[in-house]
Amino acid sequence: MKSFMEKENGRAFRISRRDSGHPVDMLFLLENQVSVSVWTDSSSSSSSSSSSSAELIQAAVPPSVQLGLTVLYTVLYSLLFVFVYLQLWLILHYGHKRFSYQSVFLFLCLLWSALRTTLFSFYFKNVVQANQLQPLPFWLLYCFPVCLQFFTLCLLNLYFAQ
Repeated sequence: MKSFMEKENGRAFRISRRDSGHPVDMLFLLENQVSVSVWTDSSSSSSSSSSSSAELIQAAVPPSVQLGLTVLYTVLYSLLFVFVYLQLWLILHYGHKRFSYQSVFLFLCLLWSALRTTLFSFYFKNVVQANQLQPLPFWLLYCFPVCLQFFTLCLLNLYFAQ
């Protein structure tokens, strides 16, 4: 088994392993924490230029645009959270029914926007930490908002079916 690592342009590492006729070339980018694995079959292993012909893969969105979109989404989710929070306080203040379609819908929206704001605020400090969470926080930040969207759409269906 032959294994070697080389640095390309100061922005990526390539690790190549030649093992029993199944070569594997892995390219790890340093800027956007992206890893790419390229599996080739044994027929391409005979080509001597297979390890040198791999091109550097770059992110589709430049880091400045990515930071701008992260800021925009964080601000929009925060504004949604504040708006829904104020709506829930108005329901309490004016004495509306506390357990109605409107209050449950607003509570689901509040929880959804809080989780999304928390997730996008992670991206300011450490992207790697946000992508390597424990199972429960990972499920809460990445999977549970989708469940909340499903619950919200089911609630809308119930409301309009009446």
